Amino acid sequence: MLQHIALTINNQEEIEDFYEGVLLFSYKNKYSLSEENSLNIFNLKGSTDVYFMNHQNTDFELFVCEEKENKLFAHVCLAYWKAEITYHNALDRGYKTFVKQNVSHNTYFIWDKSGNMFEIKDIIEA
Repeated sequence: MLQHIALTINNQEEIEDFYEGVLLFSYKNKYSLSEENSLNIFNLKGSTDVYFMNHQNTDFELFVCEEKENKLFAHVCLAYWKAEITYHNALDRGYKTFVKQNVSHNTYFIWDKSGNMFEIKDIIEA
Protein backbone atom coordinates (compact mmCIF):
# COMPACT_ATOMS: atom_id res chain seq x y z
CA MET A 1 0.00 0.00 0.00
CA LEU A 2 1.32 3.42 -0.94
CA GLN A 3 1.78 5.62 2.15
CA HIS A 4 2.67 8.97 0.57
CA ILE A 5 4.46 10.69 -2.29
CA ALA A 6 7.33 13.01 -1.35
CA LEU A 7 8.03 16.06 -3.52
CA THR A 8 10.38 19.02 -3.26
CA ILE A 9 8.97 22.52 -3.64
CA ASN A 10 11.11 25.64 -3.72
CA ASN A 11 8.66 28.04 -2.07
CA GLN A 12 6.06 27.39 0.62
CA GLU A 13 3.65 29.80 -1.15
CA GLU A 14 3.04 26.95 -3.61
CA ILE A 15 1.19 25.07 -0.87
CA GLU A 16 -1.76 27.44 -0.91
CA ASP A 17 -1.62 28.59 -4.54
CA PHE A 18 -0.92 25.32 -6.33
CA TYR A 19 -1.52 22.35 -4.05
CA GLU A 20 -4.68 23.74 -2.41
CA GLY A 21 -5.87 26.09 -5.18
CA VAL A 22 -5.19 23.92 -8.24
CA LEU A 23 -4.92 20.30 -7.11
CA LEU A 24 -7.46 20.73 -4.25
CA PHE A 25 -5.24 19.08 -1.62
CA SER A 26 -5.90 19.95 2.03
CA TYR A 27 -3.24 20.87 4.57
CA LYS A 28 -2.91 18.19 7.30
CA ASN A 29 0.14 19.20 9.32
CA LYS A 30 3.71 20.49 9.24
CA TYR A 31 6.96 19.49 10.88
CA SER A 32 10.60 20.48 10.62
CA LEU A 33 13.16 17.91 9.46
CA SER A 34 16.19 18.38 11.69
CA GLU A 35 19.61 19.15 10.26
CA GLU A 36 20.90 15.81 11.56
CA ASN A 37 18.10 13.80 9.89
CA SER A 38 18.39 15.80 6.69
CA LEU A 39 22.09 14.95 6.50
CA ASN A 40 21.69 11.27 7.47
CA ILE A 41 18.69 10.52 5.25
CA PHE A 42 19.06 12.87 2.25
CA ASN A 43 22.73 13.91 2.49
CA LEU A 44 21.70 17.58 2.64
CA LYS A 45 22.89 20.19 5.12
CA GLY A 46 20.33 22.22 7.01
CA SER A 47 16.85 21.66 8.39
CA THR A 48 13.74 22.01 6.24
CA ASP A 49 10.01 22.41 6.71
CA VAL A 50 7.81 19.53 5.56
CA TYR A 51 4.07 19.83 4.86
CA PHE A 52 1.58 16.96 4.71
CA MET A 53 -1.30 17.39 2.25
CA ASN A 54 -4.18 15.07 1.30
CA HIS A 55 -6.79 14.70 -1.43
CA GLN A 56 -8.86 11.66 -2.44
CA ASN A 57 -6.84 9.26 -0.25
CA THR A 58 -3.54 10.49 -1.71
CA ASP A 59 -0.97 11.98 0.66
CA PHE A 60 1.83 14.32 -0.38
CA GLU A 61 4.82 15.10 1.80
CA LEU A 62 6.15 18.44 0.51
CA PHE A 63 9.75 19.31 1.41
CA VAL A 64 10.57 23.02 1.11
CA CYS A 65 14.07 23.47 -0.31
CA GLU A 66 15.51 26.23 -2.49
CA GLU A 67 17.79 23.79 -4.33
CA LYS A 68 16.43 22.95 -7.82
CA GLU A 69 16.08 19.33 -8.88
CA ASN A 70 16.38 17.82 -12.34
CA LYS A 71 13.09 15.99 -12.93
CA LEU A 72 13.30 14.50 -16.43
CA PHE A 73 10.45 11.96 -16.50
CA ALA A 74 9.31 12.01 -12.89
CA HIS A 75 5.65 12.88 -12.50
CA VAL A 76 2.52 12.08 -10.52
CA CYS A 77 -0.64 10.97 -12.30
CA LEU A 78 -3.89 11.98 -10.57
CA ALA A 79 -7.49 11.26 -11.59
CA TYR A 80 -10.26 13.83 -11.04
CA TRP A 81 -13.92 14.09 -11.84
CA LYS A 82 -13.96 16.62 -14.71
CA ALA A 83 -10.18 16.87 -15.02
CA GLU A 84 -10.47 19.91 -17.27
CA ILE A 85 -11.50 21.98 -14.23
CA THR A 86 -8.14 21.24 -12.57
CA TYR A 87 -6.41 22.12 -15.84
CA HIS A 88 -8.27 25.45 -16.04
CA ASN A 89 -7.46 26.19 -12.38
CA ALA A 90 -3.77 25.85 -13.26
CA LEU A 91 -4.10 27.87 -16.45
CA ASP A 92 -5.99 30.68 -14.66
CA ARG A 93 -3.25 30.88 -11.99
CA GLY A 94 -0.47 31.15 -14.58
CA TYR A 95 1.02 27.67 -14.27
CA LYS A 96 2.66 25.87 -17.19
CA THR A 97 0.21 23.48 -18.87
CA PHE A 98 -0.09 21.17 -21.85
CA VAL A 99 -3.05 19.24 -23.26
CA LYS A 100 -2.46 15.89 -24.97
CA GLN A 101 -5.44 15.20 -27.18
CA ASN A 102 -6.39 11.54 -27.37
CA VAL A 103 -9.13 9.85 -29.40
CA SER A 104 -11.65 9.56 -26.56
CA HIS A 105 -10.36 12.03 -23.95
CA ASN A 106 -7.74 14.63 -23.13
CA THR A 107 -4.81 14.16 -20.81
CA TYR A 108 -3.77 17.35 -19.02
CA PHE A 109 -0.23 18.09 -17.84
CA ILE A 110 0.45 20.84 -15.32
CA TRP A 111 3.65 21.90 -13.57
CA ASP A 112 4.11 23.70 -10.27
CA LYS A 113 6.72 26.46 -10.12
CA SER A 114 9.28 24.01 -8.70
CA GLY A 115 9.10 21.86 -11.83
CA ASN A 116 7.00 19.01 -10.44
CA MET A 117 4.84 17.60 -13.24
CA PHE A 118 1.31 16.27 -12.79
CA GLU A 119 -0.57 14.20 -15.35
CA ILE A 120 -4.27 14.83 -14.82
CA LYS A 121 -6.87 12.39 -16.15
CA ASP A 122 -10.61 11.98 -15.83
CA ILE A 123 -11.96 9.35 -13.44
CA ILE A 124 -13.53 6.75 -15.66
CA GLU A 125 -16.11 4.50 -14.07
CA ALA A 126 -15.74 0.79 -14.77
